[in-house]
Amino acid sequence: MRNNNSLISIIIFILFSIFLSTNEINADDNCSTLKQAILFYKAQRAGRLPDKDISWRGDSVLTDASPGSSFDSNGDGDLSKGYFDAGDGVKFGLPMSWTMTMLGWNFIEYSSNIESCGLTDLYLNVLKWGTDYILASHLSDNVLVAQVGDGNVDHSVWQPPEFINYVRPVFLINSSYPGTELAMEAASALAAASIAFKSSNPSYASTCLSHAKALHNFGNTYQGSYSVSVPQASAFYNSYSGYTDELVWGSVWLYKATGDSSYLTLAENYYTTNNVGYAGTSNSFDWDQTATGSSLLLYKLTGKEFYKQMVDQTLSYWSKGGGITYTPGGLAWIREWGPCRYAMSMAFLATVYGTDSSLQFAQNQLSYVLGDKTGQSFVVGLGSNHPINPHHRAAHHSTTNDINNPVNNLYMLYGALVGGPGSDDSYVDDRSDYTKNEVALDYNAGFVGTLSYFAKGSSSSTTTTSTTTSNPTSTTSTTTSNPTPTTSTTTSNPTSTSTTTSNPTSTSTTTSNPTTTTTTTSNPTSTSTTTSNPTTTTTTTSNPTTITTSTNPTTTSTPATTTTSTSTTTSSGDGTTTSETTTGDLVTSGDSNVTPTVQPTSSSSTSSGTSTGTSTGTSTGTSTGAPTGTSTGNSQNPPGVEKDGSSSDALSLGDIIPLSIITLFILSSIHLLLNN
Repeated sequence: MRNNNSLISIIIFILFSIFLSTNEINADDNCSTLKQAILFYKAQRAGRLPDKDISWRGDSVLTDASPGSSFDSNGDGDLSKGYFDAGDGVKFGLPMSWTMTMLGWNFIEYSSNIESCGLTDLYLNVLKWGTDYILASHLSDNVLVAQVGDGNVDHSVWQPPEFINYVRPVFLINSSYPGTELAMEAASALAAASIAFKSSNPSYASTCLSHAKALHNFGNTYQGSYSVSVPQASAFYNSYSGYTDELVWGSVWLYKATGDSSYLTLAENYYTTNNVGYAGTSNSFDWDQTATGSSLLLYKLTGKEFYKQMVDQTLSYWSKGGGITYTPGGLAWIREWGPCRYAMSMAFLATVYGTDSSLQFAQNQLSYVLGDKTGQSFVVGLGSNHPINPHHRAAHHSTTNDINNPVNNLYMLYGALVGGPGSDDSYVDDRSDYTKNEVALDYNAGFVGTLSYFAKGSSSSTTTTSTTTSNPTSTTSTTTSNPTPTTSTTTSNPTSTSTTTSNPTSTSTTTSNPTTTTTTTSNPTSTSTTTSNPTTTTTTTSNPTTITTSTNPTTTSTPATTTTSTSTTTSSGDGTTTSETTTGDLVTSGDSNVTPTVQPTSSSSTSSGTSTGTSTGTSTGTSTGAPTGTSTGNSQNPPGVEKDGSSSDALSLGDIIPLSIITLFILSSIHLLLNN
């Protein structure tokens, strides 16, 4: 008996050790997994954070602001929020807007499942943080912020976003520099949000819909590629598919949100004229190529067989033997960079389509990324063998501008989907390999959507329908979401609108700091705006649609900036010097869609340039200041977070119960040993 008891004790001790060493989220618990996947977005937040849901993230880029705007009572700019794109500090309008469209669509489809997991408030909070930024970025009917921060400058520095201290240009699209892809995607995101928030926040939903209509009109009226207007984005997110697919995508979403048949007519005309459906049949569904998403929406909204055929052809291509490469372990692998995100985005569409074969495809792809197929998970913190070193500056948290120091990420980026394996299933958890180990807003979008379909919380009922009615005469679409979800019905209201616009040509000049001077000579349509305080430095530009932003009052710096439509920016910070030249065909004197904005810095930052134009008048603004204060940063480990990246407050009820049971077993075993 003594030998048996000893053997039992040894076995229990081994099991207990394994439990402590993994400390992971149960990959089979879809609600828990979904929660972590949603919380990933909170780790991506910019601005002043209203909570500590991600305890190791702090406030950042508080001075991002739009032209002519005032800082709020906290000293924050109106563009300070939003989401950082990936493991960096840039806010790219694409793919951020596409991500918000996807999150909105997912909520429309699977809100009952999300509710059954008790995640509705969290989900809508994450969605609204992104749509708030899109609303703030829509400066007037035909002006939209396309990007904040220069990718080349940002990527030359390896530091958490809380430490960002370099010049952050703001790039715009407008009637002179159109960007149909971005305008239509922003319209889609806000249209989807107007449906998602209609019952819980009707006033906000109305605001979203009003802006969505204006953005759709902007993108449709002034057609042109945003990659041309904002070449700084093209090196990172070039529009390879062009903008015809977004013309369809945006029009479909406006029809879905309003029930106005004119939008459907536009969508179908653009779809047919440009052969948009065929463009997606052997391709991915992502921020750049939205064709299959449009095909699916059009089929659901109209019931027309042709759109169904396009969806069938796409899913056939994504099936084994259909044309796409499959890894030995079973991942539908379309290309090297981030294959997991493409598989998850297509899996989400497959759940919305809802056939037996498409649902099986979605299940297989989800199982693969969670590690059920090969034993290798591609989601941080999920599965017995998961990544711990994603390419992510905040989670790594180097204070020495060194991607290799520390060796392992200080913080665990729970719920983040990494890029994924090679076509042979090969994968190494290497932070410097951004092809396989990057994480991003759009990566998690399809992952969250697919998880939402399979999530079944304690309040799930036994039948399922998710119904969206776009207007009284349109086709009603019903989708079965899983064996046990609840019923969710959304009916759009085409008559509820609210309009918010700003005047890009208004002039406002304020000087409150004795050490700040502004000199402006401009034509009637040029704006020079200076907003400052005793601890603020302001950048002044001649373009009424460019951004002026002050430095962080908690950082010592003495920036001096002179900006015109063609600028060369030199930023010095953390020992890194980067040069940037912005050029473009000027339509009017001083007309440009970019201006540098100054972030906190411990050394000087200078931007200078000259401008000429075809019409009369020039505009030059110069602003200098000497803010004082002490630079602060979130370099210490916050309470509850350990050096190895584990979080002492990350245990859920699902973790605590097994731990308690194992502890009881150990105590019982010790008791038996002592008695024998």
